[in-house]
Amino acid sequence: MTPTPETPTVRRLGSDVAIDGLGVAYGDFPALRDVTLHVPAGTTTALVGESGSGKSTLALAAGRILPAGARITAGSVRVGDVELTALDGRALREARGRTAAYLAQDASAALNPVIRVGKQIAEVHRVRNGAGRSESDRLAREALSDVGIPDPDRVARLYPHALSGGMRQRVIIAMALAFHPQLLIADEPTTALDVTVQAEILGLISRLQQEYGLTVVWITHDMSVVAEIADHVAVLYGGRLVEHTDVLTLFEGAEHPYTQALLKCFRSGRGAGPKEPFTTISGSPPIGGPPSGCPFHTRCPHADVRCGTDLPEPLRLSADHIAACHRLEDVR
Repeated sequence: MTPTPETPTVRRLGSDVAIDGLGVAYGDFPALRDVTLHVPAGTTTALVGESGSGKSTLALAAGRILPAGARITAGSVRVGDVELTALDGRALREARGRTAAYLAQDASAALNPVIRVGKQIAEVHRVRNGAGRSESDRLAREALSDVGIPDPDRVARLYPHALSGGMRQRVIIAMALAFHPQLLIADEPTTALDVTVQAEILGLISRLQQEYGLTVVWITHDMSVVAEIADHVAVLYGGRLVEHTDVLTLFEGAEHPYTQALLKCFRSGRGAGPKEPFTTISGSPPIGGPPSGCPFHTRCPHADVRCGTDLPEPLRLSADHIAACHRLEDVR
């Protein structure tokens, strides 16, 4: 279709992300085991689970931006037509710049405190997109405007410490988009913000996703954020994917006992009065390596002998819903 003023041309950045049988280890510790996940282009998949569940490791592996000490032990990661697990060295560095951008939880730590924010964004345009100095400066100011920062000319001249937390997060988003990423990895980017600013940032990312067709993997422990931003939800526990479905099915018909327990905690926290205790999940996540059998069996009220010995395989419950549990028929 020929573009008209009513139908502006929009660059669609997002690509499918295909993770197949992925294993990741830190030294001898298996952080992820046999994880398979598909994130359709232009959609948001939320990764949820307690600390240590593997959600951050999975998201970082999707962009091949794992920290030092982490290694992929099995499986593959493909973003669009690029199989990242087949690359190393310079080829991997160049591919990472084209495929993934990362939104950190702590925006202040992600910005250089002694360089003006406009210059930091402009540097991305110079290095990543080959823009000249004047052009990169113009693009930096334009990027600040695109993420809702008023008076971008003035803000571009400021240092990070002069900005509020919400403004710093907007700067990080502007820098991420300068990479023209196929995949945006959001690592709880609204956790440190107050409720009002959090809502503004969620709305901003949602708008930019629709505008650019971004594929987003969102790491979070906040189920209210999941309800607002996610198309699909992947629930991890002990380095395993235990349930994956669309967001509506998750909230209305979660099947795995761990997912059900997370939702029960979330709902009790929202409705608990001053004399009503929060619901919690008894026990603690596995530390020092996963237990035999189902990783959740030591905390699961439905576990039987088989759960402690045999690792459950993912069962496809519908076209868009899988869960890995031996006791699904009894849990329902």
